[in-house]
Amino acid sequence: MWGVSKIMANAQFSNETFCSRKFIGKIQTAESVRISVKQDISEVLSLGVENCINSYEATVGEVSFYGKTNIKFMYTDGTSVLSSSYNADFTASMQSDLLDSDSKLTFEVVTVDSKVDTNANTATLTILLEIAAYAYVTASVPYLSGGEDMYILSDNVEALSSANVVTLPFVVDEELNTTRNISTVLLAESSLCATEYTNLNGILHIVGEAAVRLTYISDGEIVTDTLPFMFDRELESASELSDCQLKLRVITKNTKVRLDIAENDINTAFSVEIAACAVVEATKVGVIGIVTDAYGADCDFTFERKTVTTTLPCGSAVSSKHLAVSLNADSAKKPITAVNVGAIVTNCQSQERQALVEGVVYATLLYQKESNIESEQLELPFSEKVDIDFLMPTCSSAANVAVMGFAVKETGGLQADIDLCITVDSSRDVNYTVIVSADEKPFDKSCLPAIEVCLASKGETLWNLAKSLHMSEEDLVAVNPEITNPLDKDARIVVYNKI
Repeated sequence: MWGVSKIMANAQFSNETFCSRKFIGKIQTAESVRISVKQDISEVLSLGVENCINSYEATVGEVSFYGKTNIKFMYTDGTSVLSSSYNADFTASMQSDLLDSDSKLTFEVVTVDSKVDTNANTATLTILLEIAAYAYVTASVPYLSGGEDMYILSDNVEALSSANVVTLPFVVDEELNTTRNISTVLLAESSLCATEYTNLNGILHIVGEAAVRLTYISDGEIVTDTLPFMFDRELESASELSDCQLKLRVITKNTKVRLDIAENDINTAFSVEIAACAVVEATKVGVIGIVTDAYGADCDFTFERKTVTTTLPCGSAVSSKHLAVSLNADSAKKPITAVNVGAIVTNCQSQERQALVEGVVYATLLYQKESNIESEQLELPFSEKVDIDFLMPTCSSAANVAVMGFAVKETGGLQADIDLCITVDSSRDVNYTVIVSADEKPFDKSCLPAIEVCLASKGETLWNLAKSLHMSEEDLVAVNPEITNPLDKDARIVVYNKI
C-alpha cells in the first residue's frame, strides 16, 4: 500500500534479510550393494528400494550429504518363494556458488534405475539415484527506510526474512490383524501421509493416514493385505520453528513387523513399527516499509537501486485420489499379488486455483504360470488435479505422493485399483527494487519567481508533479484543490514558491 508523502530527516538506511528458496542442482549417483543369502537364488521376483538423506554438511560452495538405502527383494530358490532386506549407506556431494556454512537445505531422492545380478546365493544390486537439492539463500541488504528534510514515497512489502530446515525422526507403531493365518512374512511395506500438522509450545503435532502392505505365505499361498489406519504423533520441535509457517514432508525409512505367534492357534495378529522422519521447512514472512522514491525541498537525489528476491508461500493442500487402471493381462497367467508398490511425481504445474500433478505408480505384479511364479514390472502413469485456494499460474508447485492402497482385481479383465494421497506446496519468487544509497544534488530555489503557472498533462500523478516542483503534495493540493490524482485532464497548476 502506498504511503503518504511527508517530510522526514536526512537519508536513513536500515538492514533487512531477504530470503529465497533456490534450486541448487541435480546429480545422479550409483551405488553397488552385494547381498548374500542362505539359499541359492534361482530368480529374483521383485526389488524395492527406499532412499532417505539423513544428514548433510554445507561449506562455502559445496554440500556433502549422507543417506541410507533400504532394499527389499523377493526371490525363488527353485522351489520356494523367499525374501530378504538390507540397509546400505551412500554419500555424495554437490557444488554451488549459492552455498555457505549456514545454508539450510532440503533434498529429493528418486531411484532412477535398479538392476540385480545373481551368482549362486549372492545378489549384486546396482542402484542409480537422482538427487535434487534446494537451499534457502539469504542476503542482508541495506535499504532507504526514511529521513528528514525529505519527501518520501513508501511501500509496505512482504518478505521472507528467515528460514530453517529441520528433520525430526519419529516412529509409528500399531497392532494389526491379517485376514488369514501367517506362516511366513515375505515383505512389509508402508506409506504415510500427513494430513494435518500444528506447532505450538515446542510440540509439532502430526495427524495423518498410514497404510501397511503385508505380503505373507498362508497355507502355501502368497497373500497381501493392505491395512489402513490413522496415526497421531507429537514431536518435540526446535525453538527455531516457533511462530513460523511450516511446510512438512513425511518420508518412510523402514518398516518392521513382529508376529504374535501362538502354537496350535491361528496367527493373524502382528505389530508394525514404521521408522519415518518429518522434513520441516519453517519460514517467517514479515512486512517491511521501503522507500521507493524521495526528493527534498531544496535538493534532488541520485539513487543506487538494487533488485532483491524473496520467496513467498502460495498455498498448500492434501488430496486423496482413486485410480482405476486397466492392465494388459496374459490369459495364461493368473495374478497373485502386487509388491514393492510406490509412486513418483514427474511434473507439477500451477494453474488457476489448482495444481496439475503428473507421475507414475510403480509395482511388481506376481503371476502364477503353470508351476512357476513370474513377475512383471508395472509403470502406471497418472494425472490428477489438486484444488488450492489462491494458487496462481505464476507460482511454483511441488508435490509428493504416497500410495495408500493398491489392489489387482479381475473384473472381466485385469484392473489395478489405486488410492493416492497427494501433497502439494506452492510458492512464488517476488522481486523488489530497493534504494541502497543516495547522493544529494542541491537545487537553488532563489532564481524561481514567487508565483508561477505550470502546465501538467493528463495522467500525471500528484507525486510526480510535487517532485518536479520541489514541494509537498499537501502544499500543491492546498493551492490547487481541484486537481485529481492522477490528473483526469490537462491542467494549469499554480505554484507559490517559498523564497
